[in-house]
Amino acid sequence: MPTLDPESQPEPRAAKPAARPPAPCRHLRSNGMYIFDGHSGDGEGEDYEPSSCWCLHTMKNFGPDDGFVGIQECRDTGRNCYEPL
Repeated sequence: MPTLDPESQPEPRAAKPAARPPAPCRHLRSNGMYIFDGHSGDGEGEDYEPSSCWCLHTMKNFGPDDGFVGIQECRDTGRNCYEPL
């Protein structure tokens, strides 16, 4: 059985940082956007209140494509109504 020199072993690859999700659609609105609570909003997902979102095109909880409106749903660049910030 051959012995392997530990210095000749390939170094493990460093994990790639997670890709940042796309910006939400410019037409997404939430009650949380209009409330200042003293936080900077720098954290992931802290900039919107998840319970009450609506689309400015329809003024409802579904978009012009009849898809649901939400923080994650309105980051989908494949939706035909999506417009980045």
